[in-house]
Amino acid sequence: MNKITVIGLGNYGLDELPYGIYQMLTAGQKVYVRTLKHPVIEELPDVEWESFDAVYEKHEQFPAVYQEIVDTLLKEAEENEVLYAVPGHPMVAESTTQLLLQSDAPIEVKGGKSFIDDLFTAAGADPNDGFQLLDATAFDARHLNIRNALVVTQVYNQIVASDLKITLLDHYPAEHPVKVITAARNHDSEVKEVPLFELDHDFSESNLTSLYIDPVTGTGLYGELTELNSVMATLISPDGCPWDQKQTHQSLRRYLIEESFELIEAIDADDIDHMIEELGDILLQVVFHAALARRDELFDIREVIEAVTDKMIRRHPHVFGDAVVNNLDDLNQVWEQEKKNEGKEKRDIKVEKQFADLFMALYEKVKEGVSLEEALQEVKYETR
Repeated sequence: MNKITVIGLGNYGLDELPYGIYQMLTAGQKVYVRTLKHPVIEELPDVEWESFDAVYEKHEQFPAVYQEIVDTLLKEAEENEVLYAVPGHPMVAESTTQLLLQSDAPIEVKGGKSFIDDLFTAAGADPNDGFQLLDATAFDARHLNIRNALVVTQVYNQIVASDLKITLLDHYPAEHPVKVITAARNHDSEVKEVPLFELDHDFSESNLTSLYIDPVTGTGLYGELTELNSVMATLISPDGCPWDQKQTHQSLRRYLIEESFELIEAIDADDIDHMIEELGDILLQVVFHAALARRDELFDIREVIEAVTDKMIRRHPHVFGDAVVNNLDDLNQVWEQEKKNEGKEKRDIKVEKQFADLFMALYEKVKEGVSLEEALQEVKYETR
């Protein structure tokens, strides 16, 4: 396999292209290029360019485009050395470079100025304050940390902007400012600031458009579990609340029952606002117990979340694994088998289920207008 050299064309014209890259481009060798839409290419018409623009028309998804480009380059490298040029810097927001580096071919990466410096200059922000760099065409909200600035690349048309907006609205306030930056530092550069909910309004198509989104602060963080965890840690700290400081796992037990009762009432009343409030109160109990445990160096909220996530994946092999479930009987067998694999013995009498049955029976009678004393007597008679 011959060497594949990946070079960066930078973001502008020949005046900012490193001389060494210029020499490679003009040495007479065919140059494969991901796209012809670049000022350097326009200024060097005599170079034998072979572009992959047509590949973009063949596929609906970008991963397939990038894979075909890489497959073509690798096949060519079986016979000849390959020179492949990409916009910007080959190691910044360039998926084809990463795919090439994962291959067995010898790869050399050279030069090309990244757009990052100019983007932060256009945004008036310092990257040293922390930021994330994500690709709009492969956006995964699980990677988001809204406490850091966010740069999103390849927001090249209104459809991409609309899809991205819908995802971001699950994590950012609707009015949160977004800077839409097109062709940073080029002669036609544009920086437009809009509230997030207007991101896709009057959106111009360009393959040079990125977003800069400021970190979320203040009340905008109230929807983050980590913020609630931090609030609870403060409340039980020496500088916190005297009542919270003295609580223990034992003293908090009853509140799980109280808050669960209030949630059941909210569910029966079909009161959405009340459900939100009461689910929050139940979540508070989980965070409270985890905060106490962390203070005592026993466990923390991360271990709680990790344990339940692992359990849900492990107990659903028909969803996350290869198990086949055709009906509810199959599902029950899978569930019981996974519990058995965990070392849990099947019990004939489950006190927690009996307690729940008793509680719900009392609740239903009280809801019908029966006094608690009478309900206790009726339930006692029915359960003999």
